[in-house]
Amino acid sequence: MKLFRRVLSLLVIALPVAACTPAAGPASTSSSAAVAVTLGPAGYGELKLGMTPDQAKATGLISEPAGSAGTACGRYAYLKGAASNGTEGRLYFSKKLGLAAIYGYAGLGTPEGVAVGTSYGKLHEAYPGWKPVGGGERDGRGQIAVPGNPAAVYRIEVYGGRVVQLAVQVKNQDCYE
Repeated sequence: MKLFRRVLSLLVIALPVAACTPAAGPASTSSSAAVAVTLGPAGYGELKLGMTPDQAKATGLISEPAGSAGTACGRYAYLKGAASNGTEGRLYFSKKLGLAAIYGYAGLGTPEGVAVGTSYGKLHEAYPGWKPVGGGERDGRGQIAVPGNPAAVYRIEVYGGRVVQLAVQVKNQDCYE
């Protein structure tokens, strides 16, 4: 019974992630397990922070970039598989920095296992230094350095004790806040 519960738990976690990640290339003949695409440390799969809208589009991972190139961060797009409205799966392009931020969506998490829906406790286990700005105890918006990429941070919002928004962004992004 214990084994059945573990397998069931893994399926409940793995299936939504598999459904939201981009298709991989041809299957490998090696015996190593496939690695799921995650948010970070440099971006999302082949999509990297700093790319121009054209470079990002060429990855095949995003929608057609939209918006005005005349403003600091007027260009945006969405990850394929995202809702294409709001901030879930949204990409922000800076005129100066290129791809400045990639927002996640349900089922897409960091290599450390944090995703939308993660409890505050699990978030704090993965990133002990995360804390919300403005002096809140647990809920709010905060940033934490991305392990393995000193030029990026995770922007994480927590409300009601759960992660409600997650993004990887250039540390000095100039699009918001």
